[in-house]
Amino acid sequence: MLLVAHAHAEPYTPAPLPEPHLLFYAALHNDAFSDATIPLDDFGFTHDNVLVVRYQDGAYAYGGGIFDRWITSRNDYRRWDQLDIFAIGERLWLAPLVIDLPHELLVTARAGPSFGGNFGGRWLQSGWHGLSGTGPTVGHGLADTYEGGTRVGFTTGARVRAAIGERVQGYSYLDGQFALGATGVTSAQLAVGGSVSVWYLGMHVEVAGSRYHVDDPGLQLPGAYRPGWQLEWRVGIHVRWSRFHIGYEFRDNEGGSGEPIGVLEFQSRR
Repeated sequence: MLLVAHAHAEPYTPAPLPEPHLLFYAALHNDAFSDATIPLDDFGFTHDNVLVVRYQDGAYAYGGGIFDRWITSRNDYRRWDQLDIFAIGERLWLAPLVIDLPHELLVTARAGPSFGGNFGGRWLQSGWHGLSGTGPTVGHGLADTYEGGTRVGFTTGARVRAAIGERVQGYSYLDGQFALGATGVTSAQLAVGGSVSVWYLGMHVEVAGSRYHVDDPGLQLPGAYRPGWQLEWRVGIHVRWSRFHIGYEFRDNEGGSGEPIGVLEFQSRR
């Protein structure tokens, strides 16, 4: 009876592909957003700046971005800045695959140079601590030693994300990245999660199995990337209205470091 009822049900009609638009995304990642106890625990992945701009026209999107990460050693005064610049290309499918429910399949490719060295993280962090009183400054306990000069590498990666549902959605994605050269992160990740959206509010939870490999000594500082397979989980909330999106995400075991990090993100569409 269920099969007969399903056969005569009105089939799901996919939503139209997005109209041409520009998507702007910016985020700040900081361990202070996961634990605001002062003085802050400024070890490992202390702060990230993320900026991505994409243009989408129907099923295709392209653009680029920058990922700027400040790393400080948990054991001594060494530190390192990780700077990734990347181009992005995407392909989106919205058609139902198996059953008459909303489906989404998004394939993303990225590639670009990676840099390691001193790109101003020490002075920016020291300046912020001096203004806010939330931590040590240079000469007063802040990690301030960059070992070696600038290193250059190249990374390329891809992500395949599949989702089912709209306001209540289940999703999974597979992400892989390969680094070539003197710096950069090689990684693999398989994640599953779910999200719920009600009115202007939403939340999501996901768990992932991840693996990291780095050859750059600066990326191997105590508190930074750890090799091997590891478990990570994330939970987030967001507010969305008109063309704007503001969200917060708590990430446990960020980058396999064993430490959490908090993410504040902003997105706009025009």
